Amino acid sequence: MSLASLSNEAQLLLLTAGGEKNDAAIRALLAKPLDWAKLSWLAEQERATPVLWRRLSAIAPLPEAAQVLHRMAMVSEFRMLHLETRLLSTLDTLAAANTEVVLLKGAALALTVYGSFVARPMSDVDLLVPRDDALRARDALLAAGWTSGPGQQSEFYEGHHHLAPLIDGLGTGTSLELHTSLFFEGHPFAFTSDDIRARAERVTVHGRAVLVPSVHDQLLHLCLHFAWSHMMATGSWRAFRDLDALLKTERVEWKGFTKLAKESRGGSACYWTFRLARTLAGITVPAWVERALAPPDPEFALRRLEQHFTYDLLPTENISPSLWLTYTMWRAGLRPKWSGHGQVRPWDRADQLLQTERPARVKRLMLHIRNAKSWSRYARLVLLGP
Repeated sequence: MSLASLSNEAQLLLLTAGGEKNDAAIRALLAKPLDWAKLSWLAEQERATPVLWRRLSAIAPLPEAAQVLHRMAMVSEFRMLHLETRLLSTLDTLAAANTEVVLLKGAALALTVYGSFVARPMSDVDLLVPRDDALRARDALLAAGWTSGPGQQSEFYEGHHHLAPLIDGLGTGTSLELHTSLFFEGHPFAFTSDDIRARAERVTVHGRAVLVPSVHDQLLHLCLHFAWSHMMATGSWRAFRDLDALLKTERVEWKGFTKLAKESRGGSACYWTFRLARTLAGITVPAWVERALAPPDPEFALRRLEQHFTYDLLPTENISPSLWLTYTMWRAGLRPKWSGHGQVRPWDRADQLLQTERPARVKRLMLHIRNAKSWSRYARLVLLGP
């Protein structure tokens, strides 16, 4: 029911994150009226255009209106080929600067699981470097053609987990982030850059020896990044598809991973990543793993939270009438106290959004009265749903 509550375009996008077992459902959606401009926009937000185009065109003939997606896919493929070339030259630059890097997230998956950047599109490259080497590595990359982005606020990046992004000097719009940690200072997880390095695996990519996180660390980072850092509000298609790709390696040892997820205080983030991937993209982990990581809530409550998170995944589907409600439901799902997170929240590095959401009591009441229709719709679709 969660998937069916979304627009046809959102359903179609999310189903393409899963495997061939979704082809029949995809084919059925392609037979319905579709807003191809909306689908193309969603795909661009998720960096999915080349993958989506290839998947859909292989399943069924597409209408002329779909050519907008085709054109966007060709542009994305060109950018990904360029970004892959830039990464390889960047690795050479950093090796010459005696800086050992670990590929993170999309870059690691693209070169070791998917086989190319075209098969795993992204907007930027994330590299983990030792903190003491970060500024020297940045200077080497600036000398090699990367540039500082305009209007960057250096004070924001103090205590942040990566330096200010570097922009491709050739004007392609791609960027690179030099990480010194996985999350901002004070984060609640027992999962650090030292852990990543200690368990990293050395692989050969295009004749270069590079480090990538272990499969368990890649999976854990994926879940924490999606469910905690991004609060399940962006990157769902990539997260689900990356989960599917990691599962297909058949290298995940579930007893060991479940132990790692719990000990790192990331169990609830992993649970929601796995549950949403199952209900929305047909991607399944062993049922006992979900049960072992689930927060201590009755299924009825989990079902309501699932529906809320489903609507929150994509910007065209969001129906939350209040930012305060969005944060409240996220806390209800992630259970920070039960998870051992203390008082740290992912929005602590943002612009105090929660505080500015809360005006004086009388003014807040008037805002809610004027927004009563939105609250009523939310209650009907989420809180009182099937």
